[in-house]
Amino acid sequence: MIIPSYLSLAVLRWLGGFFAVLALRYFFGFLIRRIRRKKHNFSEFIRQLLIGALVPAGLLLTLVWGWDALPDAGQVDEISYAIVSFIAMVLLVRLSNTSLVFFVDSYIRQKQKASFSPEMFAALSPILRVFVWVIALLIYFRQQGLQLGAIFAALAGAGIGVGIAFQRPIQNWADYIIVLFDKPFSFNQLIRVGKVVGRVEQVGVRTTSIRSVSGQLIVMSNSDLLDSTIEHLDDFPRRRIKQIIGVEYGTSPELLELVPGLIETAVNSVSGAEFDRANFISFGDFALKIEYVFYVASSKNSVALGLRHSINIQILRCFGKHNIRFAVLSCPDCVRRLKSEARNGD
Repeated sequence: MIIPSYLSLAVLRWLGGFFAVLALRYFFGFLIRRIRRKKHNFSEFIRQLLIGALVPAGLLLTLVWGWDALPDAGQVDEISYAIVSFIAMVLLVRLSNTSLVFFVDSYIRQKQKASFSPEMFAALSPILRVFVWVIALLIYFRQQGLQLGAIFAALAGAGIGVGIAFQRPIQNWADYIIVLFDKPFSFNQLIRVGKVVGRVEQVGVRTTSIRSVSGQLIVMSNSDLLDSTIEHLDDFPRRRIKQIIGVEYGTSPELLELVPGLIETAVNSVSGAEFDRANFISFGDFALKIEYVFYVASSKNSVALGLRHSINIQILRCFGKHNIRFAVLSCPDCVRRLKSEARNGD
């Protein structure tokens, strides 16, 4: 049996192209392993190009190269080349998207003071990818002889239906974009939203994860966050701390006049605290109420708590030297007992 020369040529082309693609695959694999030791991101980019675009494109070119050696098959050739051109367009778009996203992301990360953060670009990159796909499909359909007017009319009708069906996901996406651009909070920032106090761990398309100060992971929708008042607990040039203490009713006026000065001395003795005021503010049910205010030149809550602890110790020492006795500010059990005795007396 004699094998036709055109069939032999096609087989040789297919085999030669396949082995050439295989050799390039191993060459790039070796190159990636060498680059990975120094630049992991660039090696990952090369791997995505190799597996996602270059190898399939090489195999596609090999198929077309061998197919050209076969005799003309008429309409079969037209259908085959239409399929091949569509696959080539898909591979080209994937190659373009991968390259565009990688180089733009690398450029943004190299900018030290860029207003457009990598997180923002990561959120917008799917829109960029879709835009490239739409342009490529329009060009492909135009080359196939379709009228762009009919395509635009079909896209407009489909857009209305898609907008109605995906109204909620689109709203979630819009909320995500607002969070990234408006920046009401940032990653690892301590915030208060309603009764929730914690640090932001992750910002997703639909929800944001907050690790509360007690350890629970709280997941809130971005729409609820944007509709709420967000307090930044880390964003303090300095913290203002107000405390109230009580002293016994038997304390003499002369000792009460010494209390503001004693508290000022206690506050000023602690490094990092700035005294503001101390006042005898009211006669409580069980104590004479003293209110004092001081500032902490730090935005960290842990620093403020540590200084408050040290100041309270110093106040105890100062009051102890002058025999000033503390009293409870309130006593719920005592109030209930007094009310009960009053009712029994009636």
